[in-house]
Amino acid sequence: MKSVLAVCLGLLAASSAVAADVPATLQGRWLAEDIGGGGVVDRLQTTLEISADGTFFGQGGCNRYRGQLTAEGAAIDFGPAAATRMACPPAAMDQEARFFEVLTGAAGFSYDEETRKLTLSDDAGKPLAVLARSDERAQISIAVPGADAVERNQVAYRCGEETVIADYINAGAVSLVTLTRGETFTVAANVIAASGAKYAGDALVWWVNGDDATLFDLTKGEDDPGIPCAPDA
Repeated sequence: MKSVLAVCLGLLAASSAVAADVPATLQGRWLAEDIGGGGVVDRLQTTLEISADGTFFGQGGCNRYRGQLTAEGAAIDFGPAAATRMACPPAAMDQEARFFEVLTGAAGFSYDEETRKLTLSDDAGKPLAVLARSDERAQISIAVPGADAVERNQVAYRCGEETVIADYINAGAVSLVTLTRGETFTVAANVIAASGAKYAGDALVWWVNGDDATLFDLTKGEDDPGIPCAPDA
């Protein structure tokens, strides 16, 4: 059998043999258009991405976040989310805080097929936020012979003053990692290393040893000591 890796701008979305745990109408990438009836800040994107297995993640407005949800019928429950801890301008932090309050209070959802918009509501049916579907992205599909499933694991790292979101993707003999650093997105492939797991892509090398990693910038030359990275708990 063959497995397909879908490489997307900003994210690699992978199919697997596991049945979907959440309704198909919830799955995909969403962009907040209104939070708590107060709209959103122009050009400040708050996003929500929901996977078939119930994993949710995105950009709150300043920080990346990730958690697990359950959904059945028109009911939804967002579990506790882990988020990075960057400081941003007050407007961004305010929008992010309001959005996280929405996730905490959401108990139901509805989807309008015509407008392609998702409404999250509280347990009394009061709308908390409106999000628009935002799935249009360029894709590259790679068929992997001999692989019948894709394994994924996303980890947030603190690299000096920077947060790096590493999304590890494995299918058969193919081993990739995507690195998201602010608006910069890099796809790196596993290469031979004396120890740990080493990935190279563009001008970056991502070397993982145990729970920690080191980020190297090849444009700085062979003497670059790299930036130590630790999981952002």
